[in-house]
Amino acid sequence: MKTLKYYLVAFVFIIASQACTGQERMIDAKDLPQKAQDFVKEHFGGKTVTFVQKDKEGLRMTYDVLLNDGVKLEFDSKGEWIEIDCKPQAVPTAIVPSQIMADVKQKYPETKIVQMERSKRRYEIDLSNGLEIRYDKQFKVVGIDD
Repeated sequence: MKTLKYYLVAFVFIIASQACTGQERMIDAKDLPQKAQDFVKEHFGGKTVTFVQKDKEGLRMTYDVLLNDGVKLEFDSKGEWIEIDCKPQAVPTAIVPSQIMADVKQKYPETKIVQMERSKRRYEIDLSNGLEIRYDKQFKVVGIDD
C-alpha cells in the first residue's frame, strides 16, 4: 500500500511539474502569426528563416526565430516583436523608434544599436560599445549599464 501511495505522489508531482514548465516545439515559418511573417519579410527580406520555435509558458505564447545570418527575433502570440538581436550587426533603423535613434545618434554617434527589447513599460537597447540603455514609454532614459 505504501508503494502505491509513493507512486501516486510521484505521478502527481510529475504532472504538476510539467504543467509549470514551458512547452517548446519547432514549427514552420509559415505557421508564425501573419504579422510576424510580414515583419520578417519587410525588415529582413533578404534573409532566410532557419529555425522557429513556439514557446508556451503558462498562458504566455512566444515565437523564437533564427535567421540564416544569426539574427534572433522573438514575437508574442499576436506577432508583435518583443526582442531583436542582430549582434554584431545593427538593428534596422526603420524598427527603432525615432526618439531613441535621435538620442543614440546625439550621445553615441560612433555606435550602433545591436539589440533591442520592448515590454509594456519600456524599451531596452544594447549598443555596439557595450552600453545598455533603458527608456520608458515616453522615451526618457531611465537607466544605463555598461
